[in-house]
Amino acid sequence: MAFSDKNITIVKASLQYAASFCRAVASVARERKYLATLKGFGLEATKKFVGMIEANDYAQFYAIDGGRVVGWCDIVPKTQEGFRHVGVLGMGVLKSYRGKGLGKALMAEALRHAKKVNSLEIVELDVFESNLNAFKLYESFGFLVEGRKIRARKIDGIYDNVIIMARQL
Repeated sequence: MAFSDKNITIVKASLQYAASFCRAVASVARERKYLATLKGFGLEATKKFVGMIEANDYAQFYAIDGGRVVGWCDIVPKTQEGFRHVGVLGMGVLKSYRGKGLGKALMAEALRHAKKVNSLEIVELDVFESNLNAFKLYESFGFLVEGRKIRARKIDGIYDNVIIMARQL
């Protein structure tokens, strides 16, 4: 998908962007609302993850603005026998870039790749119930609620439920 808004492009993940991806994840994590991690991951761990994505041609796409990762979406297949037909979706968009359609563009690319290239049949995800915008985005792509973990997360004294969603490809 060729997304273009103020020179933003959608590109396939590569080690070239690993450091920028690492900073983007850390930025969203520090908001303490949207990701399971509150700090992000170290650069070496990020390089290892992106290298694994590249080596296996898994679905991971970045929104790039001026050479900087400002959003991402990935779908990584499960590795356990009997579950390899299922991929797990993760995504995030930097705060100042939200509401511009980047999440939609990234997800469309990742879902297309996961189906056509990785032959996945199901994509699943967890979303915090307080993240209404993400929930609506997932619903718009046909994800259905499969379950709920009540008071699954407690940050700064505030509980949040986790909604489990999935979509057949």
